[in-house]
Amino acid sequence: TRTISRAVDREKTLALLEMLRNARKPLMLFGSGAWYSDAGDELARLAHKIGIPVFSQANGRGVVPDDHPHCFGGISGIRPGAGLYASFSTDLAILLGTRLNLFTLFGDTFNPEAKIVQVDIEAEEIGRNRQIDLPVMSDIKAFVNELNHVIEDGGLGDVLKGRFSNWVSELQNEDQKGMAAAREQWESDTVPIHPMRLAKEVNRYMNREDDIVVTDGGDTTVWMGITRTFKKGGRYLDSGLFGCLGGGIPYANTAKILHPDKRVLLMTGDGSVGFNFMEFERAISKKIPIVVIISNDLGWGMIRHSQEVRLGHAIDNVTELGRLDYHKYIEAMGGVGILVEKPDDIRPALEEAFVCGKTVCINVMTDPTTVSPGSIALANVGAYKL
Repeated sequence: TRTISRAVDREKTLALLEMLRNARKPLMLFGSGAWYSDAGDELARLAHKIGIPVFSQANGRGVVPDDHPHCFGGISGIRPGAGLYASFSTDLAILLGTRLNLFTLFGDTFNPEAKIVQVDIEAEEIGRNRQIDLPVMSDIKAFVNELNHVIEDGGLGDVLKGRFSNWVSELQNEDQKGMAAAREQWESDTVPIHPMRLAKEVNRYMNREDDIVVTDGGDTTVWMGITRTFKKGGRYLDSGLFGCLGGGIPYANTAKILHPDKRVLLMTGDGSVGFNFMEFERAISKKIPIVVIISNDLGWGMIRHSQEVRLGHAIDNVTELGRLDYHKYIEAMGGVGILVEKPDDIRPALEEAFVCGKTVCINVMTDPTTVSPGSIALANVGAYKL
């Protein structure tokens, strides 16, 4: 006998299955609610069972690992891959514990003709910013678990999986094209270092399932966010939707205190690190062995580049920080400082940092001329006056 959670609306479960039967290009997008409800196993099972492509955002990243055959990673339009194409093309978007917020342009990135299903434990989130065709108030794990059982009981897995196989192949092709277009930046050998190369080296090194990566900053968070391969939920911390700067070192310190046996790395910008720079002292004095990489592009990169895009020029006297030897400051406080100016030196610096067992600052000189897709997006939605 199977016990059904009272949080599950069984009629809505059946209604969703009927929508799946009629869909040709469905997708699932899950967010923080999927992480909070611990729905990873159930979501991976559902994706495999019916062959539906899945995307993630916010704390949902990694709930289903990015290397799952039906997972296409983040859905953000600024990320290389199939996310934006899938949003434009889908005829059924199933939102699980995620808001229709800025990252999907409040729902506008989805095909206007698509049916939208939104499952959320918070009723007030359902229908915010876009009309919802099937609203479901439910715990995500309970709902997806019930959906899996209904599919199994009705023998619908093979029917639906075959129905969506061409759609999955279409997205795989788009994903490969998107990744290929970004590969030149990820593998760049330029000096100063391309920040995408820096992000790629961090991603390659921090390859354990339980590694914890924290990001802080504007462009720096964008570069790391579009590069990181998510293998497990709850192992990536950033400033979230509101983009508040300065939380990186406190986040990293806390993560290491809570998980002393895990590797913890913070990737931050030279602007954002200044907000709470003396948290380095707290890490050093309390012997918290975090590794902090500063992507040092000599200024407020996201602001500088968004001004260039929107105004045609940067306002230098407010966006330039100049060259600061952050690694020397950390050495003076009793930590370990490392300067990196060539891309081939990034990996050895990471290896040295994690072996020494101390608080480490790796000051990486990155190219101040590179413009992230986040800067372009900021210019397009910002309030700069011509």
